[in-house]
Amino acid sequence: MMARLALRNLSAHRLRLLFTAVAVVLGVSFAAGTMIFRDTASRAFEDAFGDRSQAREVSVAPKQPFTGEGAQPRLIDAATVESLKGKVPGADQFRSVVEGYAVVIDRNGEVVGGDGVAHRGRAYVEGGPESKMRIVTGRAPTAENDLVVEEQTAAEGGIAVGDSVPVVTRSGQRTMTVVGVFTLGEERIGDVVTYVGFSPAVAEQLLTRPGHYSAVWVRPKAGVSQEQLAAQLTAALPADYEVSTAQQLVADARERIKSFFGLLSAFLLAFAGVSVLVGSFIIFNTFTMLVAQRTREMALLRAVGASRRQVTRAVIVEALVVGVVGSTGGIGVGVGIALALRALFSRFGTELPSGSPVVTPATVLWAYAIGTLVTVAAAYLPARRAARIPPIAALRDEVALPTRSRRIRLVFGVLVAVVGGLVVALSFGSERDEAPILLALGGILLLFALVLLGPVLSRPVVRLVGWPVARLGGIAGQLSRRNAHRDPRRTAATASALMIGLAMVSVATVVSSSLSASADRRLDREFGADFSLDSRGLTGFGPQAADQVAAVPGVRAVTPVRLGTMRIDGEEAPVTVADPAALVTPVNLRIETGRATLGADEILVERSAADELGLKVGSTTPAQYPDGARVTLRVVGVFADNQVLDRPYLVGTAGYLAHSDTDQLQRAYVDVDDAQQAAATERIRSVLRAYPAVQLRDRQDAKDDARAEIEQVLNAILALLVLSILVAAIGIVNTLGLSVVERTREIGLLRAVGMGRGQVRAMIRYESVVIALFGTALGLALGVGLGVAAQRALSSNGIEVLDLSVGRLALYLLAAIGIGVLAALWPAWRAARMNVLDAISQR
Repeated sequence: MMARLALRNLSAHRLRLLFTAVAVVLGVSFAAGTMIFRDTASRAFEDAFGDRSQAREVSVAPKQPFTGEGAQPRLIDAATVESLKGKVPGADQFRSVVEGYAVVIDRNGEVVGGDGVAHRGRAYVEGGPESKMRIVTGRAPTAENDLVVEEQTAAEGGIAVGDSVPVVTRSGQRTMTVVGVFTLGEERIGDVVTYVGFSPAVAEQLLTRPGHYSAVWVRPKAGVSQEQLAAQLTAALPADYEVSTAQQLVADARERIKSFFGLLSAFLLAFAGVSVLVGSFIIFNTFTMLVAQRTREMALLRAVGASRRQVTRAVIVEALVVGVVGSTGGIGVGVGIALALRALFSRFGTELPSGSPVVTPATVLWAYAIGTLVTVAAAYLPARRAARIPPIAALRDEVALPTRSRRIRLVFGVLVAVVGGLVVALSFGSERDEAPILLALGGILLLFALVLLGPVLSRPVVRLVGWPVARLGGIAGQLSRRNAHRDPRRTAATASALMIGLAMVSVATVVSSSLSASADRRLDREFGADFSLDSRGLTGFGPQAADQVAAVPGVRAVTPVRLGTMRIDGEEAPVTVADPAALVTPVNLRIETGRATLGADEILVERSAADELGLKVGSTTPAQYPDGARVTLRVVGVFADNQVLDRPYLVGTAGYLAHSDTDQLQRAYVDVDDAQQAAATERIRSVLRAYPAVQLRDRQDAKDDARAEIEQVLNAILALLVLSILVAAIGIVNTLGLSVVERTREIGLLRAVGMGRGQVRAMIRYESVVIALFGTALGLALGVGLGVAAQRALSSNGIEVLDLSVGRLALYLLAAIGIGVLAALWPAWRAARMNVLDAISQR
């Protein structure tokens, strides 16, 4: 019976629960959208493998000792392949694979695809388990300068058959002629990779080395299984080779994809959790108000025999229905969120494969679980409070819900705030890795404390932020401040939703602004060169570009720099390969102890790395070069941490190149005679027109690039937090809408004594602004405070300058006022259109 009563109440009062359901929809949609986004991208990546898992061939490839930037892939030589033909009786056919890094430069001098995708080139071969290449326009490459381009890569770069385009590979830069456009069939790998093809002989010259391959596919003879062939190959090869069946390769790739998207979805679900948390405040507040408005109804139910359990159950059933309806809508909106997330990643330079949205049963179950459980949990306390209404209350004119003293809340809130403050304070002197964890924990505790203390802080803060409204808004402004002041619990619960979102937004803003300011200071201090030559791709550029710039009149010095990878003390680590003495001026390299000259098997170590590993001048450490050679390096100097160098180790050029098969540069610093600055700069630009893969940058360009990267991260965070702000705005709409229903008689009396419709609308609008300002004040105070604490705690991690970004914080304040005004539109319209006599007659 109580269930039927709950359903009738929902049917009779659909509008007052509409915005609660919307809050559930928005909270659930982000979580559902994240899971749909993950499953869609994972499915698209898996589909990119096509039917490769059905291939009968077995892959042979060298194990790769290094994977970081500057790492050089190990190759399999033709002699090894020839030896296998005589050692493996089960092998029928050997097919070599030549593949490597290749970047195409468009007519504007930009890298096709940008930095958000991988860039690959390979020998053009039709057929085979590893290739789905098919020419769709033009012909296959045969000559030395022939190039074919994958159709999506060609479309993105505006490339057509007959065009001449610069191509950058590990062997340098070459201008080639596009003779064909190819497709990869059903594999949509062009969404995430730019792909080009060369003739087999040219591919070996540019991507590997003549007579060397990336891998080899081996086809078994009739009657020989993949497993048998794999066992024979393993027995015939050294231990530093990997033998895998096609099924194993596909399974490994899928596992890596699953792991990547698992981490990514966990990151996104953290933001979804914020939206769900914010939505729970709205749900709690809504059901508290609904129960308060129906106290006489609840008392009558008790009077006619309903038990406390039945009254509680009736409210819970209403919450359950709202949760189910909201979850259903959340799944639908989640599809749109998934598409928006893909667009967001694309906007910030990370391309993901496209495909139809994938909604799995697990996503549906999780969406309903989140929506219904959060809604029921948020409604439980109001339901319990409704059950405590005594039956005799039905006989009274005014019925009030039982409330608890705020004293317990005050004591507990202060206690949590003190603990949170102590945890944040502990982060100031903690280790580099511990400080962010302590800051996050302390911030969560302080946020929880503010939620607890919200009703206590409501009256003084509302009095403060509402003062301008009361002064400027006349009688409507004064009444609005009193209305927000009237029920501290309700005002605090409504404002807390906005507070959470703005606290996270403001702390991200302060930290990112401080990072940008710190980067500017470090670049001013450490970027001593007039210019730097930087590679547009990961491979680098040939030394001849730096040599030609060095020959320009007015250029005093050019310092070449290579970025490599070594294994040091058992860990793979990035290294700078250069002459330390030549770096003293370009990057302000400061040797703290030791010397700035390097011999064979000697190394310089950055101060932070030296402290972490316990290294000093004279220490030795085991190391491994890119070619696998193992040596013992001796520390001959320790240099101060350097943001421009940005690598913890520095090794000499001669020693490193002796173990490397490429002499490509990734950077070169240029020092120009001040008296010839303008003329020399123009001459340098003229020289570099022949090298579109090289970009010329000065200190301001470096600052702009650093700021752009930080701004990109901040904008992504703000975009992910927008939904929680939207949920908070819905909460203000909901609270004001229910408040208008609750104060129907009061508004009618105000109209009866002369208040106009415009004044009623203004009163509701001002009240909305006051609530929004209350939440904004708490959110900004907490966010800025945590941002300041983060800068201080992480000063040793590179955030050495505090920048509050006052202008951006002021924009957030104005945005909060705008949210308040917009949130009040519907409640104000509804209040102003009330019939005065009907409103006065309400009880």
